[in-house]
Order: sequence, then C-alpha cells, then structure tokens
Amino acid sequence: MSCEILITIMNIKSILAVAAVAAFSSPVLAGPYVGVDTKSKFTGNNYGSTEFTGKIGYAGAFGEGGTKYFVEGGPHITVADGGDDTTELRINTGLAFALTDSVGAKIGGKFTSNEGGDNKYEFLTGIKYSF
Repeated sequence: MSCEILITIMNIKSILAVAAVAAFSSPVLAGPYVGVDTKSKFTGNNYGSTEFTGKIGYAGAFGEGGTKYFVEGGPHITVADGGDDTTELRINTGLAFALTDSVGAKIGGKFTSNEGGDNKYEFLTGIKYSF
C-alpha cells in the first residue's frame, strides 16, 4: 500500500472519529459540525468509482422555530476504477422552512471545482409533507 493511500485512509478515519464524537455529543443541531459522505457507483456488477466528501459546516435557524440554514465545504475526492484520483473543492448551502404545520420546503445550491474544466453548479429544491 502506498504512503499516499495510507495517509488518505488515516485522514478519513480521523474525520470519521471527529464526526462521530460531534454527532453524539451535541443534543442540538445548531452550530459547527464536521462530517464525511461516501458514495460508490456501479453499473450492473461493474465498479465505477467511490466518492468521499469531507465537510466542515455551520447550521442554525433564524429565530425560534424559524427558517433553518446551513453552509458547508470541504474536499471532494473521487477514486475511479483504473483511473486517476481527483480532489476538488465542494461548497454547499441551503435553507429549509415551514409552509404550513405539515408542509415544509427546502432550497439549496452546490458548487464543485473542476480542475482543468468548467466548475459544476447544482440548484436543489424540495417539498416534504409530514404526517
């Protein structure tokens, strides 16, 4: 195993440990946080890639029971099957708010750098009905 891969694995384990401590030590979902997301892609039984997204962020609300917000950023690493690994910067932000007692809405945006190419942008919206 190469030194770079070992260091990356050790960094990911450290981030996971901090995320676990942060998640279980804070009873409130407001304030700073850290986390890691992973996503592996397959087509049929052929492995394509795995993505790791490390994030440091801040979440809160405007007023008591008001609109919730978050902003987060960090590295986005793609490990492709048989290809080169890439590391980009990802920044996410969003708002969530109540439309009625049972219906909520959310809106967000995402920016991902793209070394040697055009940057990637996403605009996200959603509605949720709670029973």
